[in-house]
Amino acid sequence: NKVNQVYPIAGITAEGFIKSKVGFTEVFFEILDVQKYDLYMMDDNEFNFVTENNWNFHKQVSFPIKKVYMNFPEENQLQQEYFKHKIETSTSPIQINVLNNELEKLKHIERNYETRDCYLFIFAKNSDELNKRIDVVKRFDNFLGTKKMSIEKKKKILFRLNNHNTRG
Repeated sequence: NKVNQVYPIAGITAEGFIKSKVGFTEVFFEILDVQKYDLYMMDDNEFNFVTENNWNFHKQVSFPIKKVYMNFPEENQLQQEYFKHKIETSTSPIQINVLNNELEKLKHIERNYETRDCYLFIFAKNSDELNKRIDVVKRFDNFLGTKKMSIEKKKKILFRLNNHNTRG
């Protein structure tokens, strides 16, 4: 059931695309981060905007794409570093105590909570075709809000797809 058994990773291109081999055929794909929506918190106009654009997107995109929904551990290292800095520079014992409590809360959240993310996988036979397909998807950025991601983030996603029971 592992992605690597279906699409063994063969490398990364200069553009940052993932290269895979299916038999003797090379396949390229890109992973894009997309806008997340909370449908329960939207008013009717926002809901209609999202559903209509989603419908139009799927009518106009005929090439293979895959929406992947995943849980990832909460990442708040930047906030933790800020609190550590404030603790180091503070002179008030009361303020240090409050900051330490907040830091412990952040550590607890990072250990115990996961965020739900959605990614769009776009597939093609070569890099040029993949670039064209990404351009088509980018036409829907008012709704999708696609963002390129680092190779490290892509590695984390692929690792998580292949190792469901880990927190990495």
